[in-house]
Amino acid sequence: MKKLLIAAPLTLVILAVAGIAAWWFVIRSDASPLDDPLPIPTSLLNTSATVTPAPAVTEPGATAGPTTAAGDRQTWAIVSGQSEADYYVGETLASIGVPSTASGKTSDITGTFFLNADGTALDTSKTSQFVVDVTTLASNESRRDNRVQQALETSKFPTATFTATSISGLDTSSITDGATVTFDLNGTFELHGVTKDVTWTVEAKREQNVISAIANLDFLFADYDISPPQIGGFVSVQDHGTLQAVIIAQLQ
Repeated sequence: MKKLLIAAPLTLVILAVAGIAAWWFVIRSDASPLDDPLPIPTSLLNTSATVTPAPAVTEPGATAGPTTAAGDRQTWAIVSGQSEADYYVGETLASIGVPSTASGKTSDITGTFFLNADGTALDTSKTSQFVVDVTTLASNESRRDNRVQQALETSKFPTATFTATSISGLDTSSITDGATVTFDLNGTFELHGVTKDVTWTVEAKREQNVISAIANLDFLFADYDISPPQIGGFVSVQDHGTLQAVIIAQLQ
């Protein structure tokens, strides 16, 4: 009987230690979003490409109206093989309170953005958006991925879609070839069947016919009716996180 009384708590300790070790060495991650856009792949560059400046407004008091003709807009298509969508969410080992940041990503992101002729605003006569296949989100641990897929109910809601409506905070004087610019990209984001008005913070640079950009969006699971995924009962997940779109786009 004494042996049984001793063995029971010892077994619990061993299981707890095993769980901690599994999380620390197998599941635990300590990731963080990118701080700068990716280098632009030279294979995509077209040195003969030019971006047509906006036509000058010559009449006194006149302002440029929305552009609709193909020649009056810039069309930028996301290069799927070079782009990705990532998530970053805090995790904590419940028993000892050790934090980490988990991440998952997918390269299944497609989309097109339409700008006016000088690239300073969206051409709202066309729909600018990107779509992410969330069924292919993957991290460094399959158990986390299974929980994420369940939380997002990807069998019912396989995609997440951002539709842009406007650009704000852009210093138009800084738009030069090779320069890095920052701005806000406003629009609607549909995730888990819920659509919300959102604003992504964007940092981008252009070289000739290619744009490299990172766009960040902080989110609450509750805003999209998502229950934060739990892992094995011993890892708790924060109620918020960051989404990052890492985009390489090419002028069409």
